[in-house]
Order: sequence, then structure tokens, then C-alpha cells
Amino acid sequence: MKNKSIEYLLKLKALIFSIGIIFILQACEKSEIIDNEKKIIKEELFQDNEYNRDFSDFAKAVSNALKNNTSFRKIIKDEALLMIDGDYDVILKRVINKDVTPSTALKSMNVNYTVKELLEDSYYTSSQTKLKSTSSSVIDELSNKYPDMQIAIPVHAADWDETNYIPVVTFLPSGYEEGITKKVTGYDPQGNIVSIDAVNEPDEAIIVISENERFVELGPDPDHPLVVPTPSSLNGIITESGIRLNWDMPNGTNRFNTSGYYVYRKSADSPNYVKVSTCWGTYERSYDDNDVVANRSYSYYVRAYYQGETSSSSNYITLTAPSYPKPVLSFDAIQNSINEIELRWQNDHSQYIQETKISKHVVGVNNGYQLIESFTANEQDYFDHDVAVGKKVIYKINHVTSLGISNAKYDFVQVPYRDISQNSPVYINEIRHNDWELEGWLKGKPEFYITVTNVDNGGENPYTVQEEINCEFSSRSFSSGSLSGIKVIDWKPGFWYDMLTFTAIEYDRPSGDLTLNASVGYNKKNEDKTGLNVAAGVEYEIEFSNNGQKCGSAYLNYFDNPEQWLEFPNYGFKILISEED
Repeated sequence: MKNKSIEYLLKLKALIFSIGIIFILQACEKSEIIDNEKKIIKEELFQDNEYNRDFSDFAKAVSNALKNNTSFRKIIKDEALLMIDGDYDVILKRVINKDVTPSTALKSMNVNYTVKELLEDSYYTSSQTKLKSTSSSVIDELSNKYPDMQIAIPVHAADWDETNYIPVVTFLPSGYEEGITKKVTGYDPQGNIVSIDAVNEPDEAIIVISENERFVELGPDPDHPLVVPTPSSLNGIITESGIRLNWDMPNGTNRFNTSGYYVYRKSADSPNYVKVSTCWGTYERSYDDNDVVANRSYSYYVRAYYQGETSSSSNYITLTAPSYPKPVLSFDAIQNSINEIELRWQNDHSQYIQETKISKHVVGVNNGYQLIESFTANEQDYFDHDVAVGKKVIYKINHVTSLGISNAKYDFVQVPYRDISQNSPVYINEIRHNDWELEGWLKGKPEFYITVTNVDNGGENPYTVQEEINCEFSSRSFSSGSLSGIKVIDWKPGFWYDMLTFTAIEYDRPSGDLTLNASVGYNKKNEDKTGLNVAAGVEYEIEFSNNGQKCGSAYLNYFDNPEQWLEFPNYGFKILISEED
């Protein structure tokens, strides 16, 4: 009895070991089936339009069906190997009624389970939005809308081990150009969005959803000929980047009689119309023609198309392209430090921008504008380190498009001697005058009060920086001698065209207070931002605690040389300003 128990335990261990081996092998096989070399991305690499949405959704459904149904993979491979059009293409209409083995995850106990049903169930079981129509089959809708839709295996079709390998599925988006389009969007069996190299051939089979280029179906039913509705009321407007067309369609136009539109164009010097665009989708009833030459006239007409049939031509119109493209939306030159000017701009992406050019003119140094650099449409920032203090530098920026060069926008910097990233002290070092009428000899040596004011960057709100700075002469003379320690401000304004206003009186203590209105100066760029307007002023009431002789006001620009004399209008009064005490 004991021997039988031992024998039973040994058999049980062997059974558990065998089950474990089977599980490991199945896990390895499953890993091999869904393993694909890929580069996972977050966003899909195509324009959001009706055609791309239809093909993207169908590609996801095909990916789901391939993952969940081995017999579907075999049908796709076998049909592709027939090469009915000379290539490894599977025309959707040829296979949608073929039987496939039901998957318990999708359907069960259904003997007549078709490719069509599998694909529709794959729409439901994907993680995407519910796509199946409530009124008809989504696969029938796609087949009617895109009669030449196919599931292709362009490379490695014969080598594809459909039992153990599930390919990535992609599609050809509208706007795809051979040799120019570098990447397309794919969907792997795990539901990831992946980037696929559209130039270099992959090492494994990849499924490509597209429209067949070769396959020819039977002609339309002669008893029920298809009549594609004709576009009407074609009209156009001139935009700053080209010509925009719009058109109407008759009532009853839908995706079962109109797949999209062909746009035809001829220029004034061409005898023939040429198809310049295919607009995908029943309701895509406008087209922007930005591939035009400035001031050239173009004529247009439009036709609708469906299942190889086209409508009659719309009305014809003729328009003349604009003379130049739109400029940048904004442009600013910003002084950051003593040897750095930052240029910022905002591109106008309502037009196709080939490049953006920035040039500069150093006034008094070079003649005209010199190109700094050209930038792509995605760049909008540049730092200029070739900066000389004391020089006025004017920058200009232009868009370049197929229409030519836009009008320029400008900005400039009068490069300050000071380092705008640091505090820059302002001292009053000496005072002079040349008229003794401001202080008779009976009153002895002259004494002065100086009030310093400023205005905010908007030029509206004046404020006091320092009031009643007492600057006394050491003796009765035209010069004060050295004034020690009279600091006005540690100046760090944030913008290089800031200005200080100095207002002075020679005060007389016994005579009472003095109130006067001073014009507080500020700088303002002119409208096209190529220079400063003559210093503007805003009235500001200044009170002095003693009466006296008004010397007037003088102005100091931040960009001026820090070591200089400021001259006032009355009595030959002037003060020496410096960064040093």
C-alpha cells in the first residue's frame, strides 16, 4: 500500500512537470507570435481627414483580426500569393464573404462565420471608438466608398510564417509621396502605435492597407448606371498665401455616390487644364491652392468622383494670385546682457513657409542689411552674440513662400554700454553753471535740489526715483568740485530704452515751498520699430520743500554712455553723471 502511494506521487509530479513544460512552450510560442520590432510613438503620423480616418480605423480592425484569427491570416497569405494583379494584393471585395474559423473571443457556435463578420467584430473588440454603423455594415460602407480597397503584403509575402508571426499593419495616407514620405503609422498586435520606415525595406512581412493601382472590376450595371452628382457654384477668394476654392453639391450627395473631388487648374500661359489635387471625402468641399506664382492668373473647375466614375465639370472661374505672402505675426529684439540680443518671432502657419530669413543693419558700420541666417518654419528664436556697445542695430525678418518674399517686420536695439543683466549705479559727480543770476553774492554759495523721475514701460504712469537730492557747492564758484557719495539709483530697468528725468532748482530756504509741473520723459519705438520717437513726456507734479530758481529738466537714456554731462535749459546748469563715485 505504501509502494502504491509513492508510485502515485511520482506520477502526479511527472504530470505537473509535463503541464509546466507545455505552459512554458505555449508562452514562448505566444511571445514569438506577437513579437514585432517596432518604435512606439504617441501620435499618429498623418493629417486628420476623412480618408485617413477611414483607412486608419480599418487598419486597426485588420490588426485585431490577424491577432485573433489564424485562419484569417492564412486566407490573406493564400490570396496574396495568387498575385491576381501581378502583385501580392488582396482585394477586399474578393475575400469578405470567405469563411473563417470563429474565435471564441468574438463568436462561438457560428458555422458560417465570414471575413466580413470577423472584421466587423474586430472593430468592436478594438480599444477604439465604436465604429460599426447602426444602419448597415461598416465593411459594406467601406467597400462601396473605396471599391478598390486592398490588404497587401508588398514584401516577404512568400516567407511569411502566418502560423507563428503576426505582422504590423499600416496604410498609405492621403498625401503619401514616393521617396518623400519618410515615416508612416503602423499598429502592432499589442495595440501600440508604431512608426514604420517608408523608405527602407523591412526584414519581415508588413500588411499595408491601400487602394489597388491595377485591379479592374466589372463595369457598372447597364440597367442602373451610376450618375455622380456635379459640383456647382465654384467660387474662390484671394488669401495672402494663395487662392482658396469652395463649391456646393446637390441635395442627395452622400458617400454612396461621391467619394471626393478632383480639382483642375491651368495658368494664363498654359493651354491645358491639369489635375492639381484630389480632395478625399464627400464633405471636403474646399481647397487651398498655395502652389501659385505671385500676380499670375489661374483658371479652375472641379469634378466629383465615385468608383471610377466622374461627374460633369463644375462652372469655371479665374482668379489672380496675390502679390506677396504674409509676414511673421510678431518680431521682437530683446537685450539680455552686454553681449547678447535675443530675437523672437511667431511664424504665420496659415501658409506654407519655405524658410524665414533674418538680416541686420549696424548703423554707421555696414551699408544696408546683411543676412544673419535662414530658419525652418518650426524655429522662432535666435541669439545674436555679435553685438557692439554703443551701436544701433536694426533687424528685419521675412517669410519666404512659393509666392516670394513677404513684407519685412523690424525691431532694433540701441546697444547700451551697461550690462542690462546687472545693476548699474548712477552717481552725480559734479555740478556746474555759468550764470550768477541764479544766486546773488549776498546769498553766498549756490545750493541745489535735484529730483529724479521715471515713467513705466507703457509711458503712462510717472513715479519718483529720488526726490530732493541735496547737492551743495563747497565754495562760491561755477563748479561744485567733486561731490562724494551722491547715488541716484542702481539701474536695472529690464528694457534698454528706459529713461531718467532729472529736474533741478537752486533753492532759497526763506522763500517757502515750490511746486512745479515737470515733463517726465520716456522713449517709445516708432510704428515700424526701426527707431525711437522724439522723447515723449508725461506731466508730473513735483514739490520742493523750498522755493528757488528753476533750472529745468535733463534726460538720461539707459543706452547712453554712463560717463557724460547732462545739460539743463536754464543758467547753463549741467551735471556730470557716472557709474563711479
